Amino acid sequence: MRRLLLVLAVLALFASACSSSSDTDPLVGIRASTDPAVGDDRLLFAVHEIGGTRRGGPDEVVTVIASPLDAPNVELEAEATYVWIVPGAIGLYLANVPFDRAGIWQIDFSISTDEPTEPFLVDIQAEPATVALGEPAPLVETPTVLTDPIEDLTTDSEPLTSLYEMSLDTALTNDRKTVVIFATPAYCTSAACGPMLEQTKTMASDYPDVDFLHVEVYGGFNEPGFEPDVAHLVPAVVAFGLPTEPWVFVMDEEGVVIGRFDGVLGDGEIEFLLAS
Repeated sequence: MRRLLLVLAVLALFASACSSSSDTDPLVGIRASTDPAVGDDRLLFAVHEIGGTRRGGPDEVVTVIASPLDAPNVELEAEATYVWIVPGAIGLYLANVPFDRAGIWQIDFSISTDEPTEPFLVDIQAEPATVALGEPAPLVETPTVLTDPIEDLTTDSEPLTSLYEMSLDTALTNDRKTVVIFATPAYCTSAACGPMLEQTKTMASDYPDVDFLHVEVYGGFNEPGFEPDVAHLVPAVVAFGLPTEPWVFVMDEEGVVIGRFDGVLGDGEIEFLLAS
């Protein structure tokens, strides 16, 4: 409990940004994973100074040790990789930690600059809010260029037409692997939708035997008075249970989820699944 109160106090200081940094101020970890659950091994987090300055980059090596609060003797260690959201501007740390039990986990981290750090907490759910690994993906019909103009299907300013030629339910039942990205470049609450969609578009040309689809998060965005709110979420976003955007899901030939990725894509994460 003492550790919990300490972390909460540090986070409160960060949020208010009312204290000035000093040489002894610790760096603070901020969880960025939006739906961590048992069976996942993907932990996203940001590193900040107390005053609010974002830290991180390929030259700052970060190591994490994850421990359940109810079993502090269990320690899972991993080295985090820095993944750019916007190359050269902003990114997140990605560590592969095999979370094997539900509950609150404490994440201690150290940085190669030897600056002091404060741990942060991650609530690992027994079941994710989104479709879980090993579950069949929902068979949801999505609009295509066969029925709608492409400008009504995406807010991408330079859309790749092939991502809108097939309905999601068709892709999941045609005995091919499927990659679907849920993203809204124009209304993203983070800076990640556009870059993640660009990564997906690049991969689509490299894997002609895989179906790649983009599903816009909101419908009716070209209508007068549109607001990016819950009332405008498209059926596929609701069916997949997405708490945020962007998300990428990879399904095998039977339509079963074999990969689920929020926020950013690390090098080779999707390519590994498509090659297996």
